[in-house]
Amino acid sequence: MKGIWFFDDWMLERRDCLERVWGKPTFVKEIFAEFYPDGWDGYGGYPTAFYDERLGKYALYLIAFPGRESRDRTPGISAGEFQFRLLSDDPFDWPSPVYNPTSGPAWRSFDDVVVDQDGAPVWAHAVHSLAGTPLAERGYASAVLDVPRHLTWGGFSEDGVRFEVDRSGPWLDPGSDIAGDILWNREAELYQLFVRPVYGDRRVAMSTTTDFREFTRPVTIMQPDSLDRVGTELYDMPPRPYEDFYIGLLNIMTSDRFEEVSLSSKWPQIKYFGRMDTQLAYSYNGLYWYRTEREPFIGVRDYGQVGGGSAYGKEMLRTQDDRLLFFVIGDYGGHAARVDKETEWPYGSGYRSPMLYEMRLDGFCSLKTWGREGVLRTKVIIPRDGDMRLNVRTMAHTGVRVQMLDGMTAQPIPGFTWEEAVPVSGDHLYARPRWQEREDIGELVGRPVRVEVSMLEAELFAVRLACDVFNACEPLGSLW
Repeated sequence: MKGIWFFDDWMLERRDCLERVWGKPTFVKEIFAEFYPDGWDGYGGYPTAFYDERLGKYALYLIAFPGRESRDRTPGISAGEFQFRLLSDDPFDWPSPVYNPTSGPAWRSFDDVVVDQDGAPVWAHAVHSLAGTPLAERGYASAVLDVPRHLTWGGFSEDGVRFEVDRSGPWLDPGSDIAGDILWNREAELYQLFVRPVYGDRRVAMSTTTDFREFTRPVTIMQPDSLDRVGTELYDMPPRPYEDFYIGLLNIMTSDRFEEVSLSSKWPQIKYFGRMDTQLAYSYNGLYWYRTEREPFIGVRDYGQVGGGSAYGKEMLRTQDDRLLFFVIGDYGGHAARVDKETEWPYGSGYRSPMLYEMRLDGFCSLKTWGREGVLRTKVIIPRDGDMRLNVRTMAHTGVRVQMLDGMTAQPIPGFTWEEAVPVSGDHLYARPRWQEREDIGELVGRPVRVEVSMLEAELFAVRLACDVFNACEPLGSLW
């Protein structure tokens, strides 16, 4: 394990006068001020953003969506969308796409449009770098939507924009209209494809592969339960690795109960209208997932703002300087509002707009004193390194102290008691606990211990420490 976070109490033996506080990213800005071409709805889709080691820049993939009356649509792709890539040295600051108007379909006027081997635009859904995985030499991978035939094809690219799409055999048949984020699971040695069970079934399913040739049948891993409102649907869940566990950005559709027959003449039973926001999910192994509070992690903004009807949290990016960014697609209206022909359409370009949010590192949840004092004690662990760090926030006049207990007797270890602890005060991402005569816990490496933290008007986000879990008969290197 790399440390202890507080999504649940599994690693805790004691939690006195400490409440769990669920964090939420804060809005930073709308990423773009202008949208091309004129009259198109804007940019969105299923964006991915990552630091591209091949290019030495951050990459962001977006979909351009035509407006209701647009005539310069991309032929052969769903409603005429196309996908493009942007590059930046700064993930907070993205250039507008290069746009040089030409006649014909709008995609011809953009740079870095995602195309297949024949030069035709494809909807590559969620593009992922394969760097750091066994198939890194293949560059980039993405599922590719085939909407008319309800198939999911696969494609690979050496440069990130030109994909070799193999249409000799689909990755999934039947496919999914959420073609799938790709997650490399290092522990399981599997590539996981997060999809829907079938087209229009708004639950979260997963298929796995080792080689992108043979895939397991998608199995449903998450669906609405008794704690959800009637009409809740799980629209999508982009998964992202974080430390040695996984975060899921669970897109929630709260469907319109008054919609009895949808806009679709072919599939009238599928709900079209509803509010979209994003909840938080997590997993210790990437295979089995847990939901947190049933409140928005990224909620809709006020009516009249971008994101006032829909806020799709789609990407989480940890920057090289440990800032945690979220890329959110905002619509002025709810799901499918842009295709509701019964309403007048007052919007020009920019109805759909990417937004940037930021959150403190480890800020998903914390343990915070609800009065003045609180105490936290972990289960028995075996440190593998002497460097312990705390992500903590206190008042200027208060602080936290760390005491190390013997794992077998639960008695304080001399030299590491609260009385000998140097208080940690202020706001720190990586505070090192110290004691009067010890700078770290190096002499406790390999010894079963408990960590006990005394908190005075304080908030603790994480305890970073390479360790094994030893709450059972055998030590475990992770919660996998």
